[in-house]
Amino acid sequence: MKPTGTDPRILSIAAEVAKSPEQNVPVILLKLKEIINITPLGSSELKKIKQDIYCYDLIQYCLLVLSQDCSRIQGGWTTISQLTQILSHCCVGLEPGEDAEEFYNELLPSAAENFLVLGRQLQTCFINAAK
Repeated sequence: MKPTGTDPRILSIAAEVAKSPEQNVPVILLKLKEIINITPLGSSELKKIKQDIYCYDLIQYCLLVLSQDCSRIQGGWTTISQLTQILSHCCVGLEPGEDAEEFYNELLPSAAENFLVLGRQLQTCFINAAK
């Protein structure tokens, strides 16, 4: 169920993601970073923004992007690192409400797995660059 009183910035990003070609989605999702960064930490506004981001499946879109081949993502590792930051920031302190089981049993483990895979890919890149 979509929340009432959704932040219009989140609605705009969700609409843009839904109608954009797949290759543009990572850059569109980066707009979430600015919204998160200008909202005071620990505020009820930030809590609501995280819930809106979750309810409009933008966290899931971040996960999908992060599971793609890094070389295909516009902006490469810079975009990936920023999306990882957005994803982790949105998951910490999120209160998923009715979807708690899905969040804790599916989304969080998937996010953790993505972080580990990305860490391994970075390690491989570093090792190859050092050779």
